Amino acid sequence: MLLTLFTLQSFAQEVSNRYDKIGKFNKGLAIVWKNGHCGIVTQAGVELVKPTYDKIGSFGNDAIAYTTRDGKIGMLNMEGKVIVPNIYESISGFKGYYAITKRNGLAGMINKQGKVLVENKYEKISIGKNGAIRAVLQGQEIMLDLKN
Repeated sequence: MLLTLFTLQSFAQEVSNRYDKIGKFNKGLAIVWKNGHCGIVTQAGVELVKPTYDKIGSFGNDAIAYTTRDGKIGMLNMEGKVIVPNIYESISGFKGYYAITKRNGLAGMINKQGKVLVENKYEKISIGKNGAIRAVLQGQEIMLDLKN
């Protein structure tokens, strides 16, 4: 009987020395910090998002995380792809399929893919319990009908 001895080589890579801090892994991803900015790595150590953001929130059940850069809000998906660039003053939580955005003090709407459904030109937008969308334009309340 011939016995062959194999040596196991470690294919692990040292990730911790590349970052100042590594957050807890959630859904296979962790937020990392380097020089005051944050990014995202996988459990395998692959850098999905370079540390260029001021803040990255946790990924929700919809696989979307909110990001902040230079005081502006955007969104990423779990593959590290930018869904919404950091151009908004605020993005509300999603109510169903839609979120309300604020840009230059005016309200608009996006969907979960980041598509602009309503341009930021309204003083206010609200989504009712039944999905009715009301907006205020030049002091007048109007109803919006989204055809997407």
